[in-house]
Amino acid sequence: MASDLDSLIDFYQWEITRIQSQIDENLKMHFYNEIEFDVVALRGLKNELDAILTLQDSKYPKIKRVKDQIEYYKTKIEEKGKLSYFNEAYEIRIREKESELEALLKAKNKMISFETQYVDDALYKLYSNEIFAFNLYLNDKKQTSLSLNLVDTNEIRIAVYLENKNDYSWYRKYSLIKDLKFHDLEGGGMYLTRRIPNSNTLLEIKELLSRIVIAIKNGGYVKNEIYLELIENK
Repeated sequence: MASDLDSLIDFYQWEITRIQSQIDENLKMHFYNEIEFDVVALRGLKNELDAILTLQDSKYPKIKRVKDQIEYYKTKIEEKGKLSYFNEAYEIRIREKESELEALLKAKNKMISFETQYVDDALYKLYSNEIFAFNLYLNDKKQTSLSLNLVDTNEIRIAVYLENKNDYSWYRKYSLIKDLKFHDLEGGGMYLTRRIPNSNTLLEIKELLSRIVIAIKNGGYVKNEIYLELIENK
């Protein structure tokens, strides 16, 4: 069973992209009341992603800060115009920061060691019937998890199990996955199914997984790691 930090980062990036697209679409339609919740959620996701990227690479906060400084000075040049008296000073600062960034990127990463097994591979193996199912454990006690299996040739079931059995109702009504129409599982849990007519649809399943993982993460159940377990065919 592999601990997959890269997958969690991937999930966050997918969810940030999805929510940003949703905000942009609502802005075009002037649905301002719909935007407020998404803006708060987006800010929280970006902050949490920064924390996880720092876990992956201890230099990340400094790299991000230097990149932001470079963009700041470039913006100043654009604002002031090419003939500005301050441009030379800004350009010097940009070169200094670019040299600093280059040195940071060349330095060896201080990365926590994880065996990596990507969710992408697991999804494809499931679709290809190479495995029976796979589980994503969202805490080390295995009491909060997602379980994926094929229920038909071209249909996948995603089951969600929460540590606190009283929380299912809250997630259905108020979380980032409130619109996904989960069904009750006999014996506890909730599930949904999605059709996968071809392998291209796996990208949509991966995006769906990102929404579920992030929603549960926001509920406080997930540390900065995911445990992936493949269930082989008998």
